[in-house]
Amino acid sequence: MAKGDSLADQLFNRDTVERLASYFDAASVFSADPFVADVMDGLHDLELKARIGHIADVLARHLPNDFGDAVAAIYTALPPPLDPSLQDDSFGHFIYAPLGVFVENHGLEGGISRSLDLLEALTMRFSMEFSIRAFLNKHPVETMQRVRYWASHENYHVRRLASEGTRPRLPWGHNVGLTTDDTLPILDMLYADQTRFVTRSVANHLNDITKTNPNAVIERLDRWQAAGK
Repeated sequence: MAKGDSLADQLFNRDTVERLASYFDAASVFSADPFVADVMDGLHDLELKARIGHIADVLARHLPNDFGDAVAAIYTALPPPLDPSLQDDSFGHFIYAPLGVFVENHGLEGGISRSLDLLEALTMRFSMEFSIRAFLNKHPVETMQRVRYWASHENYHVRRLASEGTRPRLPWGHNVGLTTDDTLPILDMLYADQTRFVTRSVANHLNDITKTNPNAVIERLDRWQAAGK
């Protein structure tokens, strides 16, 4: 990528769009060329977040109309999960972010369980910390039940999602109506995680909480220190 290109151009360009399209083409979900042409039409006029939304909208036009069928098609086209041996700053590629936005746009009313299942699978390719927040707001009970399960998941990307996706002040993320009573029990499960990628998220989550409830953070840190982990 040429020096001076914007971050949006570096992350969302013909090469990366072709990369995404190739997985769906190989899985016989849709042909790559028409999808790439639709995405590239007007893409460079958009800023980064708008590009993600644009690609998600194009995906919706090329995937099956029925959400359940679309979910099944996405599963067949998913690239391999991120290398589990790369346990620090292994974030994934932004080109997969539109898949999470597609789930946000069509899954909030289309079956909460299968939507969360798909976000779990997607976060092993690219973090779904932004997309999960729509579900926390729309379906807080069901989503927090899943978050508690994710906190003990074998895949560290999924464990990290339990902390990062519920952060009170996630940069660029939608606000969520969670309290420390909701999230600190999740952090209790993660603060001693063996993976730095997870514990860094816990630290950032605690830092968010200090902005409104520093005493809760001090109390939790004292408790964790006493536990000796």
